[in-house]
Amino acid sequence: MGTGRRKQQLRWVWVALVLTLVASFVLMTLAPALAAASSAAGPSTGAGGSAAPAGAGAPAGAAGSPEASPQEAPAPGKAVVVLGADLTEAQRQEVLRLLGLDPATWDGEPLILTHQEEVALVGDYVPREQLGSRAISSVRVEPAEPGSGIRVETKHITWVAPEMYAEALATAGVKDAVVYVAAPFDVSGTAALAGIYKAYEVSAGENLDAGRKDLGAREIGVMVRIAQEIGSPEKASQFLTLLKERMAEHPPTSREEILALIRELEQQLGIQLSDALREELATLVEKLRDAGIDWQAVTAQLQRVREQVNRFLGEDTPIIRDFFNRLWDWVLAAVDAVRSWFGQ
Repeated sequence: MGTGRRKQQLRWVWVALVLTLVASFVLMTLAPALAAASSAAGPSTGAGGSAAPAGAGAPAGAAGSPEASPQEAPAPGKAVVVLGADLTEAQRQEVLRLLGLDPATWDGEPLILTHQEEVALVGDYVPREQLGSRAISSVRVEPAEPGSGIRVETKHITWVAPEMYAEALATAGVKDAVVYVAAPFDVSGTAALAGIYKAYEVSAGENLDAGRKDLGAREIGVMVRIAQEIGSPEKASQFLTLLKERMAEHPPTSREEILALIRELEQQLGIQLSDALREELATLVEKLRDAGIDWQAVTAQLQRVREQVNRFLGEDTPIIRDFFNRLWDWVLAAVDAVRSWFGQ
């Protein structure tokens, strides 16, 4: 009986140790996300259950105003909301909720983005059928802590992954910002970049370089086509991130080197691009190479994004799946370690 009781006690000790280790892992994993959330506005649950910040820090003004004059633009350093000009009043209320704001209490003054502004930015790089004929996508941008990188969350955006926006924004020179993109129904999201630029420039109090903004728009167009061709927005974004990292390490000097690098990364990620898309991507890389961009700074912004669990509860992100996969692997390793301690 004494031996059986001792074994039972050891099993309980084993279970307690594993649970303690699992709890420690969960807390360590969630800490970056909680820290990022606390540095932004306080979180609240918007429509559809997505976590987004509440209206703290929102610009002052009259809610629901159809237009915002330049004199009434929010002060730099504050959260800025840009709404699509063609939203109905009911859709405006819904979009505000999706952006984490309570329409009944928010007293901010949104800026307005027209379809003409969208076309002017991305019209040369995105097929007309994707652009549509109305300005629907809306955004909220707020400054983040220095060194925190770019964080993007989306709702009802079907063609452009959050990582794609982050890539294009880093190319355009955006730094340390929290970005929310939403629509009242599913849209491609290809035109939302214009709204993000507009909001960021007001929030940061400075204009982005026009050439780099154009490169960011071109990037979005190319990445969407890559995502369509390989069937994975996440891999399309990963592909371009790796490409930029390699450009920062060893800038290609010829088109042949660029094409060789593209093929090498295709093999590394297990994807295959068409010849036409490969050539289009090579042209983009040439323009990025010749733009005089500090790629070390760009990749640093993107690296900070990867280091944060910044969309832990997003329904359109693989982070949850990755988290539980890593958690399971870690638990198995902990179990093996505990068993070895007890000689089992």
